[in-house]
Amino acid sequence: MTVSTTARAGVNKTTAKRSSFLRHTTALFLILAGGLAVVLFSVKYQVHDLETEHQRLVSELDDERRALHVLRAEWANLNDPIRIQALAEHYLGMGPMRPLQVMSVSGVQDIPLRLVAEPLDGEVVNETP
Repeated sequence: MTVSTTARAGVNKTTAKRSSFLRHTTALFLILAGGLAVVLFSVKYQVHDLETEHQRLVSELDDERRALHVLRAEWANLNDPIRIQALAEHYLGMGPMRPLQVMSVSGVQDIPLRLVAEPLDGEVVNETP
């Protein structure tokens, strides 16, 4: 063997090692790229599902806000003092207070207590207020 043949054999071994290394590296990067593609595909659909749920929740929140607005309007109507006064006069026969109905604390203590009726036989009395 000559020097050039020995040099070529060394170069061939180096080239073979380099070629084998490149094949393994290429295969590794292809596997990594495939894995990343699968992960990105999965994340994309998770994000899509989360966006869909977000839109559903926003829509539900808007519906609740509208319902709350309606309830507040109804509450304002039901608590209108003029309406309550008219209902009290019509159904309860109530009217504005007269000056004789106002008394001091000492006058309240002079009001006799009402007697509680005794329960009938077999009647159960609920003692909780």
